[in-house]
Amino acid sequence: MDSKDKKRSLQDRFTQIYNEYKSSIYRFCLVKLNGDSDSAEDCMQNSFIVLYKKMKNNEEIENPRAFLYKTASNYVLKCIEAKAKENSKTVPISEYEDKAVDNQSIIDSDIDYSILNKKLNDLLNPDEQMLLKLKYIDDLTIEQVAGILNISKPAVAKRLQRLREKIKNSITVE
Repeated sequence: MDSKDKKRSLQDRFTQIYNEYKSSIYRFCLVKLNGDSDSAEDCMQNSFIVLYKKMKNNEEIENPRAFLYKTASNYVLKCIEAKAKENSKTVPISEYEDKAVDNQSIIDSDIDYSILNKKLNDLLNPDEQMLLKLKYIDDLTIEQVAGILNISKPAVAKRLQRLREKIKNSITVE
């Protein structure tokens, strides 16, 4: 196979992987970044660039999906850290009081997605959030989640059970 055929084969394989996983990787990034579509798009594209470079250097990627999720997760974390540095300004108490939310009004009104997302982020540690998002947002199987997180299928199932119990126990009915 000459270099032109190898290049075409590489491009065909990459295009196939890109078309197969682009929407799920984008959704994964979008959820992790709380709906910031521009940053999610950047993280997704950067993940595919890393994959393409590895494929171009003839590095064997056994599971492109797991590789893309892991790479996207790393880019998301970098993005979150950059945003945290950007937003690390001190807010005067007078401004905070104006923006404070009355807890009773939350209970009395419909809870929107952003409030629910914040409550889940406060309740769950990053590993639990990742597990929740992979299983229920990205709709992956337990086997796929196990591959991405590099743990056994029974461990994933047990962690999911504990996670559901933790969320259920945190819901208080008054």
